[in-house]
Amino acid sequence: MRKTAWQPEQPLPQYADKPTAAAIITHHFFPISPRTLERWPLTVRRPNKATVYEVDELMAVAEAKLKSAYAYKQAEG
Repeated sequence: MRKTAWQPEQPLPQYADKPTAAAIITHHFFPISPRTLERWPLTVRRPNKATVYEVDELMAVAEAKLKSAYAYKQAEG
């Protein structure tokens, strides 16, 4: 996996490439790979042929996915 310039202690950028977007979602919500983002309903911008996502939209979709995920209590074992 490509190393990202963004680190958790830094503020969120306005736009992020796939590896950076995946790192942001993994840190704030749940583990995700950069390829998974290709299947999400996100607006893609392509400056200089690079795939870039708007972080606000990315966070909203991730939060909606987490809230709509099936939740249950585990039995004590």
